[in-house]
Amino acid sequence: MNAQQELEELMLTYEGVCAIFITDHDGGVVLNVGLPSTLDNSRFRQQLIVSHITTIPQIHKLNMGGHQTTFAMYESHQIAIHSIAKYYFIVHAGTNANTGMMLAMRDKLTPIATHMMTVCPPIDGDGTMLPSIPSAAAPPPDFDD
Repeated sequence: MNAQQELEELMLTYEGVCAIFITDHDGGVVLNVGLPSTLDNSRFRQQLIVSHITTIPQIHKLNMGGHQTTFAMYESHQIAIHSIAKYYFIVHAGTNANTGMMLAMRDKLTPIATHMMTVCPPIDGDGTMLPSIPSAAAPPPDFDD
C-alpha cells in the first residue's frame, strides 16, 4: 500500500477537501497531501498544527474516554481531526464540503493508519527505544479506545 497515493485518492474523492495531514502526538508531520494552494501556505499549516496540539490535551480533560474525532467549522473552512492508531489525521476542507462525509472519512482512514503503524510506528511505541519524556500534547493511556 502506498499511503500517500491512498490519501491523495481519498482527498480527490470528496468534494471540498483541500488537504489531509498526518501528525504524531507531538505535532510532527508524518505525511501530508493536498491542493498546492493549501500545502504552499506554510503559515496556515503551522497554525493549524499548533492549534491542534494545544486543543487535544484540553479535550482529554473532559474525561469522556479516548479521543476519536474532533470537528470544527470556521467562516472559511472546516477541520476534522481523527485519532487513529497513535496518529492524528487532520482533514481540512472548504465550507462547501459535506460535514457528515468528513466525519465518516474515519472508516476510510483506518486501513491507512494500520498500514502506517507497520511501516513507521511512532517512536514512543517502539520497545527498543528509551522511553521518551511525555510532552504536553501526549495522549492519555486510553488514547485510541
